[in-house]
Amino acid sequence: MFNWKEFEKNKNILTHVGQEYYREDLGQHHIELRPKDLLKWIELAKEDLGYLTLVDIAGVDRLLNPHKDSYRFELVYHLLNMGTHQRLNLHLHFNAGEIVPSVSRFFTHASWMECEQKEMLNIEFDQKLHSLLLPKGQEVYPFRKDAKAGQWPVELPDELPTLRKNPNKSETPYPEESYQWQKFGTLSPETLGNFEWDVCFNPNEVVQSQVKIGYHHQGLEKLLEEKDWLQVIQLVDKIHLGAAPTYSLAWVRTLEDILRVKLPERAQAIRIVVLELARIVEHLTVLSEICTTTGHEEAVLFLDAREKVYELFEKYCGHRQGLGIARIGGVREDLPHGWIVEYQTVADILHKNLNLINKSLMAKRNFRSQIDHAPVAAQTVLQWGISGPTMRASGLNFDLRKSQPFYFYQDIDFDVPVGIHGTSYDRYLIRFEEIHQSLRIITQVMDNLPLGETINSVMNLNYIELKEFLKTLPSAEGWHYSCLESPNGEAGFFLLPGKDLRPYRVKMKTPSFSLVQALPQFVLGLKQDQLRSNLASLGIRRFEMDR
Repeated sequence: MFNWKEFEKNKNILTHVGQEYYREDLGQHHIELRPKDLLKWIELAKEDLGYLTLVDIAGVDRLLNPHKDSYRFELVYHLLNMGTHQRLNLHLHFNAGEIVPSVSRFFTHASWMECEQKEMLNIEFDQKLHSLLLPKGQEVYPFRKDAKAGQWPVELPDELPTLRKNPNKSETPYPEESYQWQKFGTLSPETLGNFEWDVCFNPNEVVQSQVKIGYHHQGLEKLLEEKDWLQVIQLVDKIHLGAAPTYSLAWVRTLEDILRVKLPERAQAIRIVVLELARIVEHLTVLSEICTTTGHEEAVLFLDAREKVYELFEKYCGHRQGLGIARIGGVREDLPHGWIVEYQTVADILHKNLNLINKSLMAKRNFRSQIDHAPVAAQTVLQWGISGPTMRASGLNFDLRKSQPFYFYQDIDFDVPVGIHGTSYDRYLIRFEEIHQSLRIITQVMDNLPLGETINSVMNLNYIELKEFLKTLPSAEGWHYSCLESPNGEAGFFLLPGKDLRPYRVKMKTPSFSLVQALPQFVLGLKQDQLRSNLASLGIRRFEMDR
């Protein structure tokens, strides 16, 4: 759990090293620096202070919102110490033409983050980067404030990589000569419609693969810059409709942190309830997908169980997927009469039925053999910045509900299931057990549901009145990052506030972006007929890969 003594200890160290560059804000450390000092600070943070996880890199063009030292661009490297639960933000300031050192030598998964900043802002790094979300050869950099729409380049399909061959025919052929590359498009069953996937077999097992995303790119982050804070609430749930209202609650939590808005206890309780219901829905969906890809009829039973939760959402807010619940300072409405009794009935049904479904699957000899492959070590998931059930399945015990409790999770008794080998089977068991833990959490909240308001009385205004009131509040300055534990891992928003309640820059942190980047590590040694079930167990969602 977050400890203020550890925070002060880190603060003293960081202040001693770079006193004039340090500041603290809302329980996070911030360091201002220039490109020549970046690698020194990264090495200090990782090797000496234990910040082993690079959560994300957020970039911004400050042309219309200049830094105090008038630098044009800023990159924020957000680091996490999972041992002490401390967060460190390194703010890198530079101008056009300056080359930024790559941090991929310290964090392997930083390469995709740098690719994203390169094609969105045309930032030059000291390594060659490939296209990620946009076509090759595009010359319009959307997040530059002076960007103008241009012609969309025609992108030719990539050819499969060539295999190395021994030119000397009198010698033994290279092992690679027996390898075979296969291309799976977005319509291939192996990709579940998420991306394009080139996989190399040897010839039966996977030895190498590469993923190409961007086929579902919609530019949501750019769209959000044209909306006010209240409009953003309605848009961010589309990031993961199956787990709504996770992202809208993450967004309003970011605003509440910046504005120092106090949340009524009853509103906190209801938010916990809907977040756990969303977690149950997503886990049931993933379990159903695992059964579907392995050819087991229990997939339908998991979907039937999911329908019960959808009915609870519908009776609460009128939407099957929990849309429109979030409001700044609380929730849209209170739980309706009889809803708690409905939940208790559903919880009893889920506990009973899910245990029966699990026993049915465990009784099938081939179920475990179909998904108990390709173990992933804890070091690998840590190296690639993985979070959520996939990380815990590999043996790392880390959950934001425990390490950095939000609302009143610290007062709730629940367990965090942890796996051993990191296989698809471990991920199945983790998600199955987390469903029961979520029901356990909701039951405790329902048994001790606080009385009172469901929204802060100061914020209980209509849309127009609330906009005018928010404009009177002190304007927040600088970046802020806030997150919560989504069903698939850490999810949150980097926000740099602008004028008229519009984000000058908003950056989404989603778990699927890291998962799909690390996908080649999860499929090593698999056969082609095992790819779908392995991919389904990861819970990758297509719009969480977007930006």
